Amino acid sequence: MAYEIPEDFPGPWDGRVALLGDTHANTWWTQRVIKALADEGIKTVVQLGDFGWWPQLAFARKISRDASKAGVHVLFLDGNHEHHLNLRKSACNADPESDNGRPVQLHPNLWYLPRGCAWQWGQTKFRALGGAFSVDKPFRTPGKTWFEEELPSDNDFQRAINAGPTDVLLTHDYHALGYHLPSTLEIDEDLDRLSRQVQKRLAEVAKAIKPELVVHGHWHRRYTTQQHGITIEGLNCDDTVGAAIILDVDTLQTRNWATPVPRR
Repeated sequence: MAYEIPEDFPGPWDGRVALLGDTHANTWWTQRVIKALADEGIKTVVQLGDFGWWPQLAFARKISRDASKAGVHVLFLDGNHEHHLNLRKSACNADPESDNGRPVQLHPNLWYLPRGCAWQWGQTKFRALGGAFSVDKPFRTPGKTWFEEELPSDNDFQRAINAGPTDVLLTHDYHALGYHLPSTLEIDEDLDRLSRQVQKRLAEVAKAIKPELVVHGHWHRRYTTQQHGITIEGLNCDDTVGAAIILDVDTLQTRNWATPVPRR
């Protein structure tokens, strides 16, 4: 069953939502994206994890400030590269019910979509399920740049299923329902196996809630495929082509959106 959504939870004003891949705390680029979307009249952005929630950085506050000035609302999933302990503490401090999957506003015009979060815009139902396995874990420091909490828990997966059928599933990693996404990285066999365990669990969620559209980030690849009647869109990351698409909430049609030119 979907959790009660706060009354001030933002929605798409004209039926259009921008879906944005990994931003990695890239302030310069993300600010330009927000301004360009606002200039186009798009006021709602959903970012699909690896947002850049790190307490030692001012990224979240800067994005909140710029989004507020532009009249844009930014909603984000958590990826694997976030300070998960601080993010969860901040969310619970802002709204204790966020631990049950309710979206929470962390700063003005900046919302966090907890794992398993369910909501509806118009007649279209949405589900968010962040988190993923870090295949670059050997190069990170536990408790500082890598956290056990990056992995979705059994409760996270079950919460996403319990909310019932949905139209759009937004995730950080992709779900391995009928296909495998080849990586451009050289990944250790054991790390690849652990990564696929998360993808298989996401596939179980997709099979249970039957979305028409799935959109994800994480692998920094722009692609579109059809699997088992589901349209799957993968997005690129900051400073790259293919990092954003525009979704028509009523028709579920998507179109590519030209992100700002990368900084030279």
